[in-house]
Amino acid sequence: MEYSDFESENTDLLRNGTSNADVDAEFEDDEEEIQMSSQEVLEALQRAWINEKFAPDLLPYEDALVEMVMIQLVHMEENLATANKNDLLYIVHRMEVERIRFIVASYLRCRLQKLETYAPHIIEVESGRPRNSKRLSAAEHKFAVDFHESVENHFNELVTRHMPQNHQDDERARRVIPNLDTHVFARARQDVGEYSLAGGELSVNIRAGAVHLFRYCDIEPLIIEGQLELI
Repeated sequence: MEYSDFESENTDLLRNGTSNADVDAEFEDDEEEIQMSSQEVLEALQRAWINEKFAPDLLPYEDALVEMVMIQLVHMEENLATANKNDLLYIVHRMEVERIRFIVASYLRCRLQKLETYAPHIIEVESGRPRNSKRLSAAEHKFAVDFHESVENHFNELVTRHMPQNHQDDERARRVIPNLDTHVFARARQDVGEYSLAGGELSVNIRAGAVHLFRYCDIEPLIIEGQLELI
């Protein structure tokens, strides 16, 4: 029996319940359709996971990657359900499925932790972004709003309503915001060339494969564009 495997096969992702067929993994990138193999999709999700772990602020949600990986996992589970569980190949593929599930869960858990920590800040910043620049999924936005309201209501019941009136509306003073000035290690995935840092006061020549230590706020656009990856 053949299994769909991210590591050993170079087939395209399966969509709409169709197996052993080539399909387009479509991403909106400069209005071009990009076809990605299942291996490339997993590698992209791994980069998104590592970037999210090391970025102090919340990065754009990779909804297309997560959706395609989850679709692929469904097909892999269906194949494994009919396999011989004593077969060594079954064991190998079961371990691969669990590894992929761990990556997806860790990626989503990392984002959830940031939402819980910076909920009011993230909600405010997100509301000011254009529609095509939103960083939260619809579910994440709803969670952040509900979580923030629950925390504020609980805080009000326990503390705020017992404080003097002039201290009851200091919600902004209690906010925790990400430190965008923190330093991160980043590796260039392609030649960037001369890049300005610190508001144009400095510049550095970034070449493919080079590793640099940057302030996060200086290179966030390059991370979002995929030119750099955090390590």
